[in-house]
Amino acid sequence: MLNDALKEEIQTAYTALLDQQNFRPRQCQKNMIAEIARTLGSANEEPNKICVIEAGTGTGKTIAYALAAIPIAKHLKKKIVLATATVALQEQIVFQDFPSIKQYSGLDFSFAMAKGRRRYLCLSRLDLALQDSGVTSKSLTLFGESTTDDDFGYIYQDMIDQLSRGNWDGDRDNWPDEIDPLAWSRVSTDHAQCTQRQCSHYDNCYFYRARESIHRADCIVTNQDLVLADLMMGGGAVLPVPEETIYIFDECHHLPDKAGNHFSYSLALYATRGWLLQLSTLLDMVMENIAVPNGEQFAALPDKVDEAVRSLDLVAKELMPLRDDADIIDEGWRCRFEHGRVPDQLGQTAMSLAIAIRRLVELFESIEPTIENTLENRSGLERETAEQWLAVVSATSDRLRAAAALLENYAASEQDPPYARWIRFLSPIQREGMEIQLNSHPVSVAKEMSKRLWERCAGAVLTSATISVGGDFSVYQAKTGIDADQSFLSLPSPFRFQEQATLVIPPMDNDPSNAELHTLELAAIIPRRLVDEQSALVLFTSWRQMLRVYEDLDEKFQRRVLKQGDLAKQEILKRHRELVDDGGTSCIFGLASFAEGVDLPGNYCRHVVIAKLPFSVPDDPVEATLSEWIESRGGNPFYDLMLPNAALRVIQAAGRLLRTETDSGTVTILDRRLLTKSYGKVILNALPPFRREFH
Repeated sequence: MLNDALKEEIQTAYTALLDQQNFRPRQCQKNMIAEIARTLGSANEEPNKICVIEAGTGTGKTIAYALAAIPIAKHLKKKIVLATATVALQEQIVFQDFPSIKQYSGLDFSFAMAKGRRRYLCLSRLDLALQDSGVTSKSLTLFGESTTDDDFGYIYQDMIDQLSRGNWDGDRDNWPDEIDPLAWSRVSTDHAQCTQRQCSHYDNCYFYRARESIHRADCIVTNQDLVLADLMMGGGAVLPVPEETIYIFDECHHLPDKAGNHFSYSLALYATRGWLLQLSTLLDMVMENIAVPNGEQFAALPDKVDEAVRSLDLVAKELMPLRDDADIIDEGWRCRFEHGRVPDQLGQTAMSLAIAIRRLVELFESIEPTIENTLENRSGLERETAEQWLAVVSATSDRLRAAAALLENYAASEQDPPYARWIRFLSPIQREGMEIQLNSHPVSVAKEMSKRLWERCAGAVLTSATISVGGDFSVYQAKTGIDADQSFLSLPSPFRFQEQATLVIPPMDNDPSNAELHTLELAAIIPRRLVDEQSALVLFTSWRQMLRVYEDLDEKFQRRVLKQGDLAKQEILKRHRELVDDGGTSCIFGLASFAEGVDLPGNYCRHVVIAKLPFSVPDDPVEATLSEWIESRGGNPFYDLMLPNAALRVIQAAGRLLRTETDSGTVTILDRRLLTKSYGKVILNALPPFRREFH
């Protein structure tokens, strides 16, 4: 129960912040603070309290959840983990929002930013890179990774120099220049490769230093991917355990998709065959450098590898005929298993391969204690060598476990909800010889999210500008597994939509049901609609249509267009702003990534054009399997899945227009199905109440 002292602390902080920064109170912001406080205030008596709040741009969400959650979390002696969808928002909160809130609200709290291991330099691997270590080069070669194509020695030496001068903290994001991804991959590490306290550099490790700082903080600002990765490791591996944590998920509409990616599997069959054949060589190299007692127990490794390779070849043999009936895609062919069900024979063969690989896992896991013992009882070169090989063996074990997990998933294909499972046959154009890639992706993460997070956490707040469809949260609730009896609230926007913006559906001769004619008409109508606009954002659903429209534009209008793909996203936005600032005209052509997370206030965006309704692609393997599952349960995939998702995407796209309370402009949708189809009303009713001009 929220006591009077906490209520007063929150109210006092809010009043102080408004007064100090000359902000005016917003009813929607006050309502958000009240709802979060009410929900989390009862978390001590009743854990797992969750509130989901839809709050539009201009609400001041960061202030609202910070002022409400921080005092309550400190009272309950819980940590706050604030997870954003992007690194940019994460940094904005740490370097701008939280310092301001702390300064002006009077709240006393500490905060720190948490990143994954791969964002930090590994001193041990940097040493190896500078030494051109035989361990590193040989192990990389074994697994088919190049070590000779690029010379990054000058970068690594520069890193050493900057570290010794105290000019760098080992954080990739704080390095002054761009770092080649391959160069960085060789001097960073992950959970599998990290030897933790066994590492000779442990006391100076940049990741563990950062980890210590975050565990001292009241509020840990991180990203959703790190939260999900931590949960996959059981929770508490990097971040505090869920039971001691109140989570805040900002831009929470990304969470289901991100979770799906973390719970998915993939395996390149022939690449796996290649490194399996190298395991005997790898083991020989380990035993040459590490005194392994009872080494005869590993004599059976070649036979175990042969068994795994034979099973893998059987899997490949069973899969190859599927290519004949597979769909042709850009990179080769794709074959999806209906309902996610793998044929029984293939499932049995996959299980045989999984068992064979698990035997290899057991063998390599048995080596690790021996190497760890060497680390404890040796020094100097012997210890250094053992440390290097422990990282290699641990990474090998992890790679084997990942392969086995995919195969076990294929063998257990009768699941509810199902996994989408499909095979990609990659063409020889991309590589020497054919590659066969096995993929598996859950159609729903609701059960996993509930088990790993919602049933364990002390409390949670989820917020975004776009979660519901016309105030209905049922689709989001189903995606995330949040119980329907938790708190769901949609707050009114502070914007005056009818005064600030107009929604236009102009007359057109064609709709997207005739793709060719619709595309031709887009090339004619877009310049007419934007002739008097200084700035505009035109959003497409496919590369092909965007490129075709661009090619058909007259040369004069083409010169106004900044097209996605020609430059990096941030560079396009930068040039767009510069053109507008200089009094020129600019029009951005973009796809889905420009439909959210793009902030172009004022004159930077006076017109948003949506080329067609963004229905999901019908042949997407995950969407197709999910549709089958919904239908098998008596649902309607179009109305239960495709339509709500399309409505949310339209809302997101239209939301690029108004970013402040003084913005104004036009949203034009070039898809007449909004008026001619019955489902159009669902999307129109979900949109903000813009002034409407329908023709």
